[in-house]
Formats: sequence, C-alpha cells, structure tokens
Amino acid sequence: MLRHLEVQNYALIDQLDLHLAEGLTVITGETGAGKSILLGAISLLLGQRADSKSLYDDQKKCVIEGTFSVAAYPHLKEIFQQEDIDFEDPCLIRREINPQGKSRSFINDTPVTLESMKRIGQELVDIHSQQDNGWMGHPEFALELVDDFTQNQSLKSSYEKAYKAYQIAFSHQEQLAQKARQGNQAIDFLNFQWEELDKAQLVIGEYEQLSEQLQKLQNSEQILEKLAQLANHLSLSESAAIEQIGQARQLSQSLSKWGQSFEQWNQRIQSLWIELKDLSAEVEGEAESFQSDPIELEKCQKRLDLLHRLLQKYQIKDIESLIQLRDQVEEELAQHENLDQALLDANQALQLAENFAQEKALELHQNRVNSLDAIEKTLLQSLQQLGMPNASLAWDIQATKLSKSGQDKIQLLFSANKGLAPKPFKQIASGGELSRLMLSIKHLLAQKRALPTLILDEIDTGVSGEIAIKMGQMLTQMSQNHQLIAITHLPQIAVTGQTHWFVYKNHEGEKTVSSIKTLLGEERIDEIAKMIGGQSGYVDLKENVRKLMSSHQS
Repeated sequence: MLRHLEVQNYALIDQLDLHLAEGLTVITGETGAGKSILLGAISLLLGQRADSKSLYDDQKKCVIEGTFSVAAYPHLKEIFQQEDIDFEDPCLIRREINPQGKSRSFINDTPVTLESMKRIGQELVDIHSQQDNGWMGHPEFALELVDDFTQNQSLKSSYEKAYKAYQIAFSHQEQLAQKARQGNQAIDFLNFQWEELDKAQLVIGEYEQLSEQLQKLQNSEQILEKLAQLANHLSLSESAAIEQIGQARQLSQSLSKWGQSFEQWNQRIQSLWIELKDLSAEVEGEAESFQSDPIELEKCQKRLDLLHRLLQKYQIKDIESLIQLRDQVEEELAQHENLDQALLDANQALQLAENFAQEKALELHQNRVNSLDAIEKTLLQSLQQLGMPNASLAWDIQATKLSKSGQDKIQLLFSANKGLAPKPFKQIASGGELSRLMLSIKHLLAQKRALPTLILDEIDTGVSGEIAIKMGQMLTQMSQNHQLIAITHLPQIAVTGQTHWFVYKNHEGEKTVSSIKTLLGEERIDEIAKMIGGQSGYVDLKENVRKLMSSHQS
C-alpha cells in the first residue's frame, strides 16, 4: 500500500507531503482545484510519460516520490528479481523530470526504465479514471475481467509457452517454404557466389600481408639503397656503429674492476654490442637477399585486385567476413539440397506445435467459460444493490485463430432496463449506469486480486441519492482488504471515508498553487455540508451531516 507521497514542482503543486492510511480515504474539492493533478502525480510513479510542461516552476526539477509497503505481498518478489531490482520493504519509487523534459526513474535507488516502472507500478496501484469507462468497450476488456476473476495465471503461462513454440515453428516453416518458392534461380545464384568465393582460396590476414609486400616491391630500389646505407652505418664502414661499440666495450671492461657502477655500465654495453651484432647480421642478410622482382610484383598486384574487388562487390570490410559469407552460402546450398526433407520435417513440427497450442488454448477456454456464470451472478447482485434490479448481463463468446491471449473473443453485454436484450456498452449504457457497472466489477475483482492500493476517480459519476449511499457502503466493504482512495463530489460517499482530504487552490502567493489538507471534526462536517447546500446554505445542514456520519460509523 502507498504509505507516503511527496510531490515537488508539479503542475499547480509547489510542495506536497502526504502520509496515507489504510482503509478508505476520500478526496473532495471544487472542480479544478487540483484533484486530477494529484492523480497525475501518482500516475507518473506508475510509468506514465511526462514532459517539462508539467513543471510548476520551469526552471526547477520536478520530483515525485512514493513509499510503498510491500511486505504483505510476497508474490511481488519474483517480479522485482526479473527486473533485477532489490526487493525491499518499504519500496521507494522516485521520478525526476528536469526543465528540459528529460525524465529519470528509480526503484529502491536503482535506475529503471519506464517499462520496468510500469510493470511494477501496476502491481502496486490500480487507478480507475473517468476515461477508463471507455475501456469497457475494448475487445480485451472482458477477457481481462474473466482472467483476473479465474486467477488462471498458471494456465495462461502454459498456453503462452505453447503459443511461442508455435510461432517459432511457424516462422521456421515459412522461411523454408519461401526458399522452396524461390526455386532454381536462387540455387543458381548461390552456386555462383560459392564458386566465386571458394575459387578465391581466401586466407585470413592475407590482404594485409599482400599490401605490405606490394609496398616493398613497388619501392624496391629505394629499399635496396636504404638497406645498403644502413648496413654501412651499422657494420661495414670503418666508423660503423659496431666498431664504435666494440671500442666502448673494451674500455668498459677495463673500468669494471674499479667499481660496481662501472661493472653495470660494462654489462649494459655488452648487451648493446650483442644486440647490435644481431641487428647488423639481419640487415646485411636482408640487403644481400632483397631484390626487385617484376613478376612477383605483378602477381601480388593481381591478387590484391581480386581481393579488393570481392570486398567491394559483397560490401564487406575484411577477408574474415568474406570467409564467413562463403561458409554461410555453402550452408544455404546444403539446406537447399535437403530442402524437401527439411520442409517436410518443418511441416510436421508446425502441426505438432499448433496441435499442442490448441490443446492448451482449449484448457484456457474451458477455464474461462466455467467462470462466466459466477461472474454474471456476482455482478448482478452488486447492480441490484446499486439500484438496478432489472439489469441483465450476457456473454458473447467467439472462437478466433491462435493469438497471444488464446482462441477466445469474449464480450460482456449489458442492459439496465427490463425487457431490453443485453447489448455492447457503447450502444446502451448511460454514464451513471457504466459507473455502477464499473464499481461492481472493481468490487468483484477486489476480492480476487492481491492489489495493495486502488484509486477511484469519480466512479460515482451520474449517480445520487440512495444509490450513492449504496456505493459508499460498497467502497467501505472494499476498503477492508485494500487501501482505497476515492475522489468524489458526493456527500454520501464523502462521509464513508476513514480519512478525508480536501483539495483547494491557494491564491495568497505570487502564483496560484494547489494544496491539500486533512479534514477533522467540524472542518469535515462543514465541508460535507457545503457539498450538499453550497456556501450559503450549509450551516442549516450540519446537523444532518452529523447524523449521516454517525449512522455510517455505527
């Protein structure tokens, strides 16, 4: 559950620090006071996208931080592990938005992506806004309702694995079938590629070696001249380096007997002399053996031209990649040679995977169908309590092709009036009827889902009077097992809250800000009375509010 919420520099909120309680919290306030802003701040903690336009002061950073108690929900630990986040109680979720619109997200001080934040957030908080009533008409709505009610995660997981295996088998079969459709033209082209690359006798590192050799052959006269000069300076002339080092070697040997430092010099000069002798021998040998070879030059140039042409033709950067391409082409040719058998095997594997996925889809379908009567019965009971005794529900179930969610297309049909057949929501239900149906659904799922916090934004739209009282009773019941936060304009619901927040605009500073305060005692009675009779007539209604609150508490 959400224990603490801190908001800095968001929309009309400059600074907000809230400590939340268990049970039912009601939020009231004038339209436009900032109730939806508070909801937006919480949504950002659940992975909703944001931009710099939502900053109260566009020169400062926006920070929203929520502290959640998760110890009572051990099933969350696996999700945290999958996201590579430490599972700690309390769980700290923070969102930062800088003036440039860049956003950073953290869970327990670990940087996370919005996708990770959204995945964990939806396990911590369920927000129902007025716009969500439209979701009831979405093809996936009824399917999610049924799956949430049946708690069929094990069956769904088993089906999803089977469906993934089917997709892999389908993709493999399609690739082989595509190759078969390409026919001999593709085989001829592959043969041409392989023969060209195989004939080239490619060797890793050859291109670099040939490039170096070509440089030597193209500059052989200069190289010979430089080699002769180098050999002369090292060992062949009277003033050659090896003669000079030899004399220094004799002197250092004489000095070495008169001190440790002289001995060290002697050893170093000895090493230089030995190294210089080896180097001189190598240079002399190279000078004697090196020669200009026009035939070798032409051969080297032709080989490099061939390799360069292949690299350009296949748009590949090095010989190693050319060799990989050759081997890949050879493998594809081998597959073509055995294509008929491979395609037959792939067809059989696809059929087996499809049969298994359909078997798992049938299990999932049966599990869903078995729950429909119970869902319908429970929803109708709730609707009757909410003043809809003539409401009726029906299910439209159609089989579909294999998909990620199974082979079911399920739609919940609804009628609020006697004698009218249930139809899709968009065709028949009014705003107040949808609100009551949605609350019935939330009430139903609250008994099934281990959801820490449920936030309802004006789910009482379109209702009043006795129905509003029934709604309040239902919210009270739901709050026994869940932390429930309800934004409302109805006094009948406001009196049910164990905690009452009042959102208002403060105009005392240079800029208008949204503020929130907890209402207690007479302040709360005044506010609920104003919700009934307005600013001018609320005083005469205070006693009625006291009685209403007293009856609810009893």
